[in-house]
Amino acid sequence: MKRLVFVASHVGYPMDRTPLGGGAMVGLQLVKHWKTDPSWSLTVLGSGPETPVGGCDYHRLAERPEGLVDLGEMDYARFCRDFETETTEWILERADRYRPQDTVIVVNDVSEGPALARLAEAGYPILSIWHVDVVDYFNKLYLRRIVAPERLTRLHERMRSLGFDWILPDVLNLVFEKQRETVYHSQRMIVPSRAMADTLMRCYGELVGYEELSRRIVVVPWGVWADAPGPADENRAAELREYHEINDDTTVLMTLSRISPEKGVHLLLEALRLLEVNGKIAGKDIRLFICGEPAFMMGQAYGRKVRAAAAKLKQVKVIFPGYLDAAAKRAYFQLGNLFISPSIHESYGLNVVEAMHAGLPVLASDHYGVRDTLPPDAGRLVHYPTPKKAPPLLAAALVEMLADRAKLKRMGDAAREAASAMPFSAAADAVRLAALGLIK
Repeated sequence: MKRLVFVASHVGYPMDRTPLGGGAMVGLQLVKHWKTDPSWSLTVLGSGPETPVGGCDYHRLAERPEGLVDLGEMDYARFCRDFETETTEWILERADRYRPQDTVIVVNDVSEGPALARLAEAGYPILSIWHVDVVDYFNKLYLRRIVAPERLTRLHERMRSLGFDWILPDVLNLVFEKQRETVYHSQRMIVPSRAMADTLMRCYGELVGYEELSRRIVVVPWGVWADAPGPADENRAAELREYHEINDDTTVLMTLSRISPEKGVHLLLEALRLLEVNGKIAGKDIRLFICGEPAFMMGQAYGRKVRAAAAKLKQVKVIFPGYLDAAAKRAYFQLGNLFISPSIHESYGLNVVEAMHAGLPVLASDHYGVRDTLPPDAGRLVHYPTPKKAPPLLAAALVEMLADRAKLKRMGDAAREAASAMPFSAAADAVRLAALGLIK
């Protein structure tokens, strides 16, 4: 029987109340979808305390009793190394049961993954799932895009060839060396967007050969698994409208994500402040729901920054509902007139597709995944030349979109139709077939 070992560091946590992000949610949904197929064997290695799906062969490694969401940079780096070591040893110590000739290793993370060089040396075929291009993420968040990501990877390759890469702190090795290792040893790489594939080609084409790397990369947009709202969701939405005093003249803006710097919520708040100062929304009843909670590294400090910026708004009322489970998300989506994704970096944007599925038009920064998923008649993209130039560009787009409520409704209808054509089940099947196809 063919075996698939799914290594997913963020799996095993209660996702109805844990803000771990899109990669964790995709991992959970893959396990749910794959578990129903008895024709092959699935084993899951994660760090969370709960078996993700009843009856699943799940093993908890590198556990952190305090969880992951509040870890700082150094503590999270130590977790990554512990998970790398423990998952690698777990697999290699059981090579008699998980034989390389009939077992494929599927890695749901890059920095948090096992030591792929050792697994590849043992003969295991490897498929990696890319939720984040960590070099590009690091470049945008920490280096403010001073240089192109391909120049950074070439610099790292040069340091490596000269034997100087040891001088890098381990946090940077988790960015550069782990990503390099994942590219080099993955026989297949699943990426959620064509833009990410193009970036990886520019960064690593010389490493394994452009033609070979192009063959390894497979673009699989995740699509949507959200349920349609039922009577309970509609009742809850009605209660929320009454509680927040939302009427037919109220314009409801929504953003939903983990609250962390790359999500760009501060840019949206600054855009709204500009509109208030310039009198562009005078007399309008506007509510902004910032859904989500701070998590990871700079999350807590960023959350305080966001709340301070929200407090400066005089006309727009900002509400922080916190982290939303699936049912709450469906109810809140029914309140919205426009969903906004102002991210500085977004590898795909699961919440954008969920909002589209709920019938919301989308205003989004021109990030990776949204280019592939948002049709022109379902919303609008805003390109940020730099983050500093983003607020006035967002403000101008907001004024234009909010000027025509009927057009917003038509955009929402087009968004729902587009999202309905992207079922997650198709993506899960594509990944499974790609993975099991590596077993000869």
